[in-house]
Amino acid sequence: MTISKSEAKVRAQRNWAYWRLLLSDMNITYSDLDKMDDDDIAEANAALDIHIKQQKDAMKKSEK
Repeated sequence: MTISKSEAKVRAQRNWAYWRLLLSDMNITYSDLDKMDDDDIAEANAALDIHIKQQKDAMKKSEK
């Protein structure tokens, strides 16, 4: 039996730290995520935040 759309949304929100990495341009696969512990996931998300900020800052500089 397939879960409902609302249950899928709840699960996706609960697991967002994992889905965010999977959906990012970091080339992290589902298999990679499966091997990572919670500390690895937190660190990878922090790295993604830093990367996004660096990209935004670089775009702001290039607009000047």
